[in-house]
Amino acid sequence: MAIHITNPSEQIRLPGQYSLTTVLLSSPLNSAELSITPLLIGIDLYESIFQGALSGSLSLRDTSNIISTFPICGYETLTFEFSCETADGMDWFSVSFRVYAIKNIIEMTGGGKTYSLEFISEEYINDKEIAISRAFSSMTTSDIVKVVWEDSLLSDKALRIEETSGLIDMICPYWSPMKLMDWLCSRSVSTDRDGANYIFFETLDGFNFISLETLVADIDDEKIDTFYYGTKDIRDDDSPTSESAYTVSEIQIDSSFDLIQNLSLGMYSNTMIEHDIVRKTINVHKFDYEKSFDKYEHLEDWSFLHEKVDKFKEVYDSKRFLIPQHYQLFGEYTVSSRDTSKRERTLQTRVSQLQQINTYKITLTLPGNISTRAGDVVYLFYPSKGADDTEDPLMSGHYLVLSVKNSMSTFRHDTVIEIAKDSYFREIPSQGV
Repeated sequence: MAIHITNPSEQIRLPGQYSLTTVLLSSPLNSAELSITPLLIGIDLYESIFQGALSGSLSLRDTSNIISTFPICGYETLTFEFSCETADGMDWFSVSFRVYAIKNIIEMTGGGKTYSLEFISEEYINDKEIAISRAFSSMTTSDIVKVVWEDSLLSDKALRIEETSGLIDMICPYWSPMKLMDWLCSRSVSTDRDGANYIFFETLDGFNFISLETLVADIDDEKIDTFYYGTKDIRDDDSPTSESAYTVSEIQIDSSFDLIQNLSLGMYSNTMIEHDIVRKTINVHKFDYEKSFDKYEHLEDWSFLHEKVDKFKEVYDSKRFLIPQHYQLFGEYTVSSRDTSKRERTLQTRVSQLQQINTYKITLTLPGNISTRAGDVVYLFYPSKGADDTEDPLMSGHYLVLSVKNSMSTFRHDTVIEIAKDSYFREIPSQGV
């Protein structure tokens, strides 16, 4: 886990220090390899829990016209090799991507040009070449993911899978593997947790099919990174930082809350009407955010609804779902092991949980930190204005990392991360202080 200390007299290493050893371009057209490290202006590498593959952009200053003489036509592979120092030693990375576009071509005065090569994981290119048409019978969604991973995506990267409960039968109607993964996420419930917020995404460590609840469960403050915003010295003995602490150079509060959006999307409460056309019956299921809060794993202990405010509780008509369902859906005999009438566990809970994590979002810029991954839990110390020794009760606390962008140039390495939380680390004050 990386440590950044900004005091030169006690410096372990320079913040953002990294070593980019290789930027290699290879092409199947001529079996050639070309080192483009001397042409490099900068690299942006991006990962997100809402994006199925790593992607990025590489900026070049080309005075040799390799764009035409190599040539670069969209069949090329980019390989990066770089290292970053951490508290445990050096972290080495060797990652490869497919070039899929050239953008921002600018002719320079005196000859040459600048442009950017857009790249993405090879698995994403493979995904666009495959359409799955097959039946999956009596399987959990996690087992279907394993089959699709092995038979279709054919990746040699690591895949982290959280096992799911409930058997399903489905026929995939010529979807791509990643589209099928997204559909399976919307139908998945963990064997160990009650929520329904599965996501499929890639980081530098590999792919993940996992629930947000598992990502935020079992928080250990001594093992997570702390991001400190403010003027106070992060090395003070009374500073609430773990042994891995980072000073935030820039902070942007993207959203705090949007009451209208929360209501319209059914975060606080919603209704699902289940219509069985065979039996001619209707079942009504109601979801209540406040009543179900303690059933699910959250980053903190306090919900977004204060106990003294009743206005937004049990507003079940704010969002309604109509779901068709019918008796003996799977043929002549009733199949009790199938999860045929439990859509309220996925649909209703999922829309609320995903909106909760989209309520408070902040973007942080800090010295290069290659160890932070999308899906990590971090702690943000946000000082209360006018009281340097206290934390802001609404903005401080544990956050989930939604996305990470590592920007590496010839001279520096910056990391921009987007973080979000689904709860408060302290109860909302009942009156002003």
